[in-house]
Amino acid sequence: MKLELINLTKKYGSFTALDRVNVTFTEGIYGILGANGAGKSTMMNLLTDNIARTEGKILFDDGADPFDSDGADILTLGRSFRRVLGYMPQEQGCYDHMTAETFLFYMAELKAIPKKRARDEIEKLLTATNLYDVRHKKLGGYSGGMKQRVLLAQALLGDPKVVILDEPTAGLDPKERIRIRNFISSLSRGRIILLATHIVSDIESISDKIIMMKRGRVVGIDTPSELIGSVADKVKELPCRAEDLERMQELYRVGNVFQRQGKTWVRVVGDTLPDGGQYVPDHLSLEDVYLYYLGA
Repeated sequence: MKLELINLTKKYGSFTALDRVNVTFTEGIYGILGANGAGKSTMMNLLTDNIARTEGKILFDDGADPFDSDGADILTLGRSFRRVLGYMPQEQGCYDHMTAETFLFYMAELKAIPKKRARDEIEKLLTATNLYDVRHKKLGGYSGGMKQRVLLAQALLGDPKVVILDEPTAGLDPKERIRIRNFISSLSRGRIILLATHIVSDIESISDKIIMMKRGRVVGIDTPSELIGSVADKVKELPCRAEDLERMQELYRVGNVFQRQGKTWVRVVGDTLPDGGQYVPDHLSLEDVYLYYLGA
């Protein structure tokens, strides 16, 4: 199975939201990382055909035909591609007068899922997203995080082979974020899962590969461990007087500011680092990668 983006571009007048993106996705979880405005949601909306592309192709091959490894454009595939696609949008477009259960049955009907199969799937999804006990409560009374979980559940109806999740953990408390993160990880076998977020911790532990985006372009693709290894000599921790902190932040990319033995310390990332302090190659994270590649 393969989903391939070839020179994918989206322009709004003179503004380029997505600039000649070339990526090939195969089975697994891809964390798409970037600040707001990096092009993540634009790419998601092009993949779901919610907006029209300016240039480029999106090819999908389900792997069923060994003699057709290139696949076909999703615009040509049309409904057959939408049948294998699950999408969770960033915006919460729920029907407040419906209960969670009714909403999911409604979405299952739109996806032409047989009733018995829909019933079984909905029960499992409500349980997995921790909504089963409130399934008869109207969505208008749900918190933002609960609505996020309903949207995730509807994206998974029909056992889709391509799952696109745009900020799936937005609005969730830490406990629920971990629960949903682990649930997403359990879904990866036999699927292509694209998870767009700006919350680094949500993708570091579950992604097979990380795609970093900045100003509409892909600036890096690799496994989390390889990306972390690439900044091994780019991160230092050093003491900093409180009165020097503002100047330090002007000169360098400062990550964490923390207290150690009664002193203020800073974590600094970059090619040019201040004198003193110590490198921290054994305590690196994807947050350091984010700051190095996407922080400015």
